Amino acid sequence: MKCNFDIKQVNSPFEDTAFLVRNTYKTESMLFDCGRIGALNNSEVLSISEIFISHTHIDHFYGFDRILRGTLLSGKKFRVFGPPGIIKNVRGKIDSYTWNLIKSYPVSYEVIELNDTKKEYRTASFSAFDGFDQVDGTVLHDDILLGDGFRLDFDLFDHRVPSVGYRITEKEMVAVNKDALAAAGYVSGKWLGELKNRILSGETDSLIEADMKDGVKEIRVSQAAEDFIEYIKPQSVTFITDIAPSLENCQKAVALAKDTDVLLIEGVFLKEDVAHANRKKHLTLDLSKYIFRESGAKKARFFHFAPRYDADRRAFFDRLYEGMDGLIY
Repeated sequence: MKCNFDIKQVNSPFEDTAFLVRNTYKTESMLFDCGRIGALNNSEVLSISEIFISHTHIDHFYGFDRILRGTLLSGKKFRVFGPPGIIKNVRGKIDSYTWNLIKSYPVSYEVIELNDTKKEYRTASFSAFDGFDQVDGTVLHDDILLGDGFRLDFDLFDHRVPSVGYRITEKEMVAVNKDALAAAGYVSGKWLGELKNRILSGETDSLIEADMKDGVKEIRVSQAAEDFIEYIKPQSVTFITDIAPSLENCQKAVALAKDTDVLLIEGVFLKEDVAHANRKKHLTLDLSKYIFRESGAKKARFFHFAPRYDADRRAFFDRLYEGMDGLIY
């Protein structure tokens, strides 16, 4: 099956972390982490609507200045998700500049501070119209809706500070099997759009007027669904970085990435450097591959490699690709 996600790794896997992610069924892009993003052009920056920050170590967050600079005149509302403290971090970025000439700019940023209760989260809104004054609020987990009906799942991992792993899943979709449609005596028309909407909203017991070869007929939505509707499994992308090589972290990572279509996961150290991985609270490449295999993910992209391996990339990449034939995104 064709992957619906187009993923651009902004930098070398030995450098700062940032992934620009587009999806066939999403009108705007997403950004996973915000390290150095100078390689993104203006149209790419402006295509972003949602930014997912794992944590705010400098190599994952200092590119937020590029977001501020590139979006001031956009007239858009951007949303930033991150770990506890992300509101203070964004506030700090904003406060580092003087904003006395921006009240005519219609741009705004909403920051959502995630926590492990997964019930209610602090929010803060910053609008240029108000001189970027902070407006605090809260949002319930069940009320968070990503653009185009996409779903957000996440978990918090230990990295000596909380580091958020994200999973973004497409909205539920159904399709019409045209051969089955014709074989059952139905005729294509605008009514099929209404039928899909009712199926997705759970209104399967309702009646709908269907165009048939012998005229219009009132049928139950569930009957039409049985006759010619195909249910499409939503695809997902999972992003996990900067987590300690602990049993609890690995178990949580496997659960978050369960059957995901693309797993973006750090693989910082080789296994012979596991002592260093423990001190730095990062995964080894072998542990990352273990999480990939145990999760049942279809494809993987490994990144955030320690600079110590940059001098002998060939040997390192030989280790990276070992056992991964056809499984690297």
